Amino acid sequence: MVVIAMIRHTSLISRCVKNVQNDNIRCLSFKSLRKLISIRYRKSVPTTPTVKAPYDDICQIGDPVLRKKAELVDPKIIETEEFQKTVDRLYKVMKAYGAVGLAAPQIGLSLQLFAMEITEESLSDIHPYIRETCKMESHPLTYFVNPTMEIVNPEIISSPETCGSLRCYYAEVPRATEVRIKALNRFGEPFTWSAKYWTARVAQHEMDHLQGLMYTDRMYPFSFEYFVPTDMHKDDKDVAAH
Repeated sequence: MVVIAMIRHTSLISRCVKNVQNDNIRCLSFKSLRKLISIRYRKSVPTTPTVKAPYDDICQIGDPVLRKKAELVDPKIIETEEFQKTVDRLYKVMKAYGAVGLAAPQIGLSLQLFAMEITEESLSDIHPYIRETCKMESHPLTYFVNPTMEIVNPEIISSPETCGSLRCYYAEVPRATEVRIKALNRFGEPFTWSAKYWTARVAQHEMDHLQGLMYTDRMYPFSFEYFVPTDMHKDDKDVAAH
């Protein structure tokens, strides 16, 4: 039956390969695949509390959800189909906006959950000098549920940051050099994750969102600048200019 299910649901499996690979698991295991399929097709699972459907886009500064401390995810709901769909929605929106990280509050859901993925494609347009200076490296897709962060190296590095919830602006933001995060992956399994430099910066940015903070709360005020994204549609540029 499992072999038949694998053949019939190839799109699910291909998505699972990517998701499992990025949840701090380096290869696709039969156990993980079976677990995701069982979540998708189980007949009924208690879903208390209910996870409300999030937005299909990134909400902007001014939305109250961005200024609330996000609530812990009840471990009982992690394996529900509803929560798994929310995780997939988070990733879908993140990719649609070309972001390297996205927190649940940014899609209207006040939950302690964020995702990050730094691909070579996302770094390809960045000048090699900047990549080297900021120590930018690719990182596989990883989901963090109920994360807690520890500063490992408190040395401060300042670099420019942007945010999907504050389009067309950037600023220099001081961040710690190295962090360690303990969290649950999308299957509710605990893991410990460490990062330095740019990758650590992305994680700290997303952790701030879970506390109701934005980079504007930490930036050097006089470094705050306006810019027009290269991928912005002409009509959007006209609106942004007024």
